[in-house]
Amino acid sequence: MSCEQKQILISYSDQYRDDFYDYRIVYLDQKVLQEIPANKRGFLLREPEWRDLGIKLFKGWCNYDVHYPDPYILFFRKRVDPRIQERKSQQIK
Repeated sequence: MSCEQKQILISYSDQYRDDFYDYRIVYLDQKVLQEIPANKRGFLLREPEWRDLGIKLFKGWCNYDVHYPDPYILFFRKRVDPRIQERKSQQIK
């Protein structure tokens, strides 16, 4: 399956955040899910593994959770830039 075909089969949630992380949910089509080795389904994927599936996220994102009943739902997060946290705390004062 080509990279362009994979992109059609992968969808991304809107980004959301808390005080420490930005979060994103990635939904894989069953065809993409089948490309994950059976022994890795339902487990966290390292960056080279999820990039090989065609998931496109900027640097710094990591797969931190998998929805166990539905292994085609992957949860990603990346640390919020500390400078943004600093500006936010200054605005509150």
